[in-house]
Amino acid sequence: MIGAAIRKDVWLLLRDRGALISLFLLPIIFIVAFGSMFSFGPDRDEPRPIAVWHAPGDSRGEAITLALANTPGFTPQPAPSADEVRRRVANEDVGAGLVIPADRAQPVELSIDLGASAQVRGPLQGALSGVVMRALSPVPLAALPPMIEAKTPPGIAKPLANISAFQVTVPGNAVLFGFFIALTVAMAFVNERKTGTWRRLLAAPVPRWKALLATLVPYYLVGVTQLVFLFGIGIAAFGMQIAGSIPAFVVLSLALVLCAVSLGLLMAAIARTEKQLGGIGSVVLLVMGMLGGCMFPRLLMPPFMKTLGLGVPHGWALDGYYDVLVREGTDIAPSVFALLGFAIGFAGLGIALFRFER
Repeated sequence: MIGAAIRKDVWLLLRDRGALISLFLLPIIFIVAFGSMFSFGPDRDEPRPIAVWHAPGDSRGEAITLALANTPGFTPQPAPSADEVRRRVANEDVGAGLVIPADRAQPVELSIDLGASAQVRGPLQGALSGVVMRALSPVPLAALPPMIEAKTPPGIAKPLANISAFQVTVPGNAVLFGFFIALTVAMAFVNERKTGTWRRLLAAPVPRWKALLATLVPYYLVGVTQLVFLFGIGIAAFGMQIAGSIPAFVVLSLALVLCAVSLGLLMAAIARTEKQLGGIGSVVLLVMGMLGGCMFPRLLMPPFMKTLGLGVPHGWALDGYYDVLVREGTDIAPSVFALLGFAIGFAGLGIALFRFER
């Protein structure tokens, strides 16, 4: 009886083209879109053009232009005048520009939007300031002992070299759409109640907990299949790598799907109609995904938003995926236990609120 119920739900889900598109096709579209927006690793980026103007034959301007050309990630874009540099920056044709006056008593002008976000403006301003200082140093910096040396402190696992954008966007969208199985689970309960299938299942000579489990198991299997598909596409098509432990990656994924299905049970216990689920449930999932960093990496968020993101399971899942995909040998136990804690909380509250006879 239970096996027949599971096969029935799997068959119904496979016939639901809308659910299959939202679970399997839309994530691929989002992965491609977001992977084109974010960049990690300088060797995978096009150099950023920086508008430059200096007077013809000005040795200071030529030295700065040469230093900029030799700096990874930048390429000088000569401009015919200082005003043209400022115009290109104002029109967002370039991210920044350098105006080098012929009078050496005047400082080099960095043309940049000071109203831009500090997370965007700060690194660019700092990098260009370093280029100018290196070019104008009276003593070649290569001849001096290093004044600073970057080292990873003990306790932080070694990261992968040359991380691509897809190393981050694939798990981000896998988590975002992985939780959409919750909406599918809730919709299944609403439809079964409306068609009377749920009432017939309750009339069968099986305990109610088995009937409930039989309805949830197919969606757990579909959720696991969804993650296998998405991460498989990520590895095969987008060059995603698993830097850490593969068993840890599998355990984290299984915990994620369990959490998503448990959330679906809670949504099914609260919502009464398809309209409620379609209007409220999808918004809740999108907001949770946004807070958790699925749409915009938590690494780039302000500290308050990073902390707020840990109030949803998406944030813990992405932290775990980042550790196991980007770093070698990182312990993801906190993420797994957090996801299991959310799953227990969702399932416990869902069972407490679930009305079998509704």
